[in-house]
Amino acid sequence: MNSPLSAPLKYVVYVFYAITVINVIGLLNEVKIIEQVTKPMLVPILALYYCSRKDRDSSYLLALLFSWAGNLMIMSIDFSTVLGGFISFWATLLLFSDHIIKRLKGNLLDQFKKKNSWIIASIFGLYLSGIILTVYKGAGMLTPAILFYGTTLTGTGFLSVLLWFEKKEKITLSLAFGMILLILSGSLLAVKLFVGNKYFIENITRMCYISAQFLICYYFINVDSNVNEKQMKNINYGSK
Repeated sequence: MNSPLSAPLKYVVYVFYAITVINVIGLLNEVKIIEQVTKPMLVPILALYYCSRKDRDSSYLLALLFSWAGNLMIMSIDFSTVLGGFISFWATLLLFSDHIIKRLKGNLLDQFKKKNSWIIASIFGLYLSGIILTVYKGAGMLTPAILFYGTTLTGTGFLSVLLWFEKKEKITLSLAFGMILLILSGSLLAVKLFVGNKYFIENITRMCYISAQFLICYYFINVDSNVNEKQMKNINYGSK
């Protein structure tokens, strides 16, 4: 049964739109106080919006929590705190990957046997290689850690694209686009940290991140959660 708050919470999305506009205006006009106050509000507002659905996925709420914590940490001027933000984002990606794998046919290794999977993997791999080549001089000894994080990030994007190819639904397309934007946001953040911060990099990074979070939230709001793990295994393996 729906909570009495479910219907009102659906309108929280308009608050998200408004805060996004205010945040972007503050960013573009370099009004730090507006930008820094509104940025941490975005993910909690999305969490409230997600709570408007009847069946909630606790793993997605946990992913939002990690994402929010990471978002706060990367606002710090302390480099070790920023790295902690990346670890928090990494936990978010693991939760997303786990969700996607459960909805794909077959296990993780089976994904590479599917049609066009190696082409898709090569595209993501080439992009990751380009980013590593761009940042490795500035990153120095942190390059392996960035490669590890980048592999998780692009790997999650790879899985999301496979899910869209498999399901061909509007919501899976939303998830795939969201993950691609999240990859772009994460790679630009690495460029900002290890190569140099440019005005346009900060702007594009923020817009990609906000758009990615909304598109991924749209997927989780609309995806069917009435499939338990046992049923999912039957779908995954019984259909072969």
